Amino acid sequence: MTAQARAHRQGQDQAVRASLKGAWLSAASYVVLSAVKIGVGWRAGSRGMLADGLNNLTDVLASLAVLWGIRAAARPADAEHRYGHGRAETVAQLVVGTVMGMVGLNVGLSALQAALAPNLEPPEPYAAGVGLAAAAVMAAVYFYNRALARRTGSPALRAAARDHSSDALVSLGTVVGIWGAGRGWTWLDPVAGVVVGLLVVRTAWRLASEATHELLDGFEPERVQRLGRRVARVPGVETVRDVRGRRLGKATAIDVTITVDPGLTVEESHAVADRVEQVLRQDPDVTHVHVHVEPHRGKGPARRRATDPEAGARAGPAGSSPEAGRPGRPVTPVGPAGRRGEDPGDGRRG
Repeated sequence: MTAQARAHRQGQDQAVRASLKGAWLSAASYVVLSAVKIGVGWRAGSRGMLADGLNNLTDVLASLAVLWGIRAAARPADAEHRYGHGRAETVAQLVVGTVMGMVGLNVGLSALQAALAPNLEPPEPYAAGVGLAAAAVMAAVYFYNRALARRTGSPALRAAARDHSSDALVSLGTVVGIWGAGRGWTWLDPVAGVVVGLLVVRTAWRLASEATHELLDGFEPERVQRLGRRVARVPGVETVRDVRGRRLGKATAIDVTITVDPGLTVEESHAVADRVEQVLRQDPDVTHVHVHVEPHRGKGPARRRATDPEAGARAGPAGSSPEAGRPGRPVTPVGPAGRRGEDPGDGRRG
């Protein structure tokens, strides 16, 4: 293993440890807050705080999903998962989004039921102070995990941070309801609950949509065009026939099909493909690259057509160019070592 590879692996290990630290902090916070809220809600007669505490119990399950996703994504590629396990974090993000959506719906429905229920005794005032303290704790955990997610690029931790912000809002909504009930404004509790529930559901929808988009190999068309233009400028590339991309959690895999002068030798064509790979790997998140080389059979100024994004680098619905469906040789994934045709685990060349 080269010094550069060792440094890259050490950086990945540090990122995983930091992400796990944030996930454990999240799980511990939810365990403590759920116990406190349920106890205070029962003793103070606050239905809102009791429901908030029960919702935090479901967040414990979401935190466990985040822990699993971070650990699973850190596993190296194997014979059955040649691109690695990076999408485990995306699955965890989908789980968090689903749990958040259920919590948001529950908060909203509970608020509507409270609006239709007969007037009850207002809860003890100290319950509002506990709610404020809980909101402050979740806000602190949110800022901490958001900073960690930005530093490590962890999708699961980023989803957890969004969940923390929603929980802080739910706690504030509970405080507003308790405060209003103490002043005879019984309508304030259900209104606050409905608003908070809608905010949580909106955040959950965004998280689930992003995760589903990635799991279905969605990719940014603008980035496909940008990468196609970059490849077209590589010396020796005649045209860029196809560019495809997929997200693998924190990593990105790029497949590109180029044409070269049919008079080049195999070694010269291989050198062109090496230059294309080096250009694509300029993006730090690009860890898997496959370059398919074909002989150029077009007429006219091929290089000018290659640099035209309308000609060879327009993305389709799944992050590919218009020729994404063109038949060709099978795509062999490339491991972190970056050699085309390398089979992770056996060191053989294709």
